[in-house]
Amino acid sequence: MKRALTSFLLIFTYVLWGQSDSTMVKTLKIGETVFKCLYDYGAVDDDILFINVHEDEVTSIETTEEYSKSNPVHFLRIHHVGTRRLNFTIKQKSFSVDPNRIFTAKGRRKTLKDGSGFSFRASRQVKFFAKEILSYLDKKSVVVAMHNNTDVNYTIKSYLPGGDESANTTAIHVNPEMDADDFIYTTVPEYFEAFKAKNINVILQNDKKFVNDGSLSVYCALNGINYINIEAQKGHFEEQLRLIHEVMDVIQSK
Repeated sequence: MKRALTSFLLIFTYVLWGQSDSTMVKTLKIGETVFKCLYDYGAVDDDILFINVHEDEVTSIETTEEYSKSNPVHFLRIHHVGTRRLNFTIKQKSFSVDPNRIFTAKGRRKTLKDGSGFSFRASRQVKFFAKEILSYLDKKSVVVAMHNNTDVNYTIKSYLPGGDESANTTAIHVNPEMDADDFIYTTVPEYFEAFKAKNINVILQNDKKFVNDGSLSVYCALNGINYINIEAQKGHFEEQLRLIHEVMDVIQSK
């Protein structure tokens, strides 16, 4: 029954994402567990990479695919069984990681501990998987991460003084007329100022005192790669799609 359910989820997610002729599929393993990287390269020669690492954040996938119908983009996402965390086994022992916490050694250790427990072997295998994901960043100058959140639990207010994410914040602009769940997070001061001028909810990461949580934003800050996260509440399709257009307008104007 468990195997049948897993197969159904794989097929369902595969259909949901609607592969096209321009999609490359790369099979990767962590331990004995198989994952897939789906990469849409389209008819585009820019150096911008869209990426989704949380498979359950479906709105972010749908909006990127909708945008790409008229504006082809490079789009990478991890495909497994539709969950936020990646669950895998090594010699019949179960492990779990958040795929947005695997890009530094400190992040991998913590996310494994937060799952089913840390082991050096598991950490090495996750490190290899992370390197495969990061290989898609080669020759890309801007990474646009696509994320969704749930109502109230994580908002732009989390980055205000006293908030859970305040330690990561250099500057913040809040538009009170926007939903607090919908915002942009960037490592680039020039992008921050441009989004602020557009009166869009936006956060500028503190690239000197940020918390090393192993996230892609941390990796990009450490390696000089321009990073933008388009964050929206699940189901906020129109708003997230609008933010994609706003982000591309800013990137292409610089």
